[in-house]
Amino acid sequence: MRRVARSSLIVTDYLHDRVVAAVGDQYLIEAEIGRGGMAAVFRALDLRLHRHVAVKALPPELAFNNDVRTRFLREAQTAAQLSHPNIVPIYTVDERGGIVYFVMALVEGESLAARLARPPRLSVEAVRRILSEVADALDYAHACGVVHRDIKPDNILMDRATGRALVTDFGIPRACHPNRQWESATSMGEATSTRSASLVIRCSLAKRHSKRRTHRRCW
Repeated sequence: MRRVARSSLIVTDYLHDRVVAAVGDQYLIEAEIGRGGMAAVFRALDLRLHRHVAVKALPPELAFNNDVRTRFLREAQTAAQLSHPNIVPIYTVDERGGIVYFVMALVEGESLAARLARPPRLSVEAVRRILSEVADALDYAHACGVVHRDIKPDNILMDRATGRALVTDFGIPRACHPNRQWESATSMGEATSTRSASLVIRCSLAKRHSKRRTHRRCW
């Protein structure tokens, strides 16, 4: 147990130092706030805009894989074009100093998984609201031609101040598992420019449709 903990600490410190070296001139890394099998998330301060953000970085063992790195960047760029009140916005996607990362809005709160794990139980009204917000976000994303592929309580964040549910990590599982039978790298590469252009148009139309639906529900 001690060996595992000690090894984990070394890896964490190593990734932290690499991220600081890569983005230190733009973001002040304050603390690691999350870690999974595919990436680590850091709380940071945007030194130019003076706001707190979340920096998500691939661990070295994944970032060093050219196929994974390319897919991660492409999927993050696609997700960054989504604009919806229940989707965590992505501000920047980049690769510097051997570190592949993206910067997104920092949601002050907890994941839906964490909320479900502690009492009291959510009310029926709260469950309905969360489901409605998540469904609306996924409906918008699907209209834009983007599929989440890993929707689960861990990827739904709950804003502490408003209680609003926000979906995160669009397409990242696909990017980090190149051996899965998604699409061939060749076909994806050929379709990238066309898909990017059509994505902008579809997102614009989907956003208008989402606003009309919200307006009808309010009345």
